[in-house]
Amino acid sequence: MIRVHYPRMLADDESWAKRAAALAAKTHELFSFLVNVRGVTAVAATCRSSVAYHDSCSSLREMGIRDEPRRLLSSVDGLSLCELKEPQTCCGFGGFFSVKYPDVSARMADDKIADALSTGAEMLVGGDLGCLLHLSGRMARRRERLPVRHAAEVMAGFGSQPAIGEEKP
Repeated sequence: MIRVHYPRMLADDESWAKRAAALAAKTHELFSFLVNVRGVTAVAATCRSSVAYHDSCSSLREMGIRDEPRRLLSSVDGLSLCELKEPQTCCGFGGFFSVKYPDVSARMADDKIADALSTGAEMLVGGDLGCLLHLSGRMARRRERLPVRHAAEVMAGFGSQPAIGEEKP
């Protein structure tokens, strides 16, 4: 919203256009910030798991962020990255979309979960909390056993620990 939509929404408002543009210029998605602004090329973390990465619509489509999280995840010791067959496909969350169209949203989540499971990955990771909560909740209702983590958790070395609500192995 801040990076893409606010500047567009306020473009015709003289008093707010410059402020929106200035704020957008200093607002970054986490992995784009780490790689493209800070120059981070690797992280010192270990996660002995195969993971599938879920691209959120806002990161992938609106901000063009695809390679940055994969580059950092690939540097995690022991991690094997499994690509989804349809990484560009939405998970069905979309904020109010999931509230207005719950049946469609659930079907889209089921498709995304099936794609993740088909990779053989032991964990699903992503960078958007809305997507991750949606997919995790859907899996819990379906009694699927694929842990879901934010990619930052994995890159910080917490990927092998049980998430809240998960049983310890």
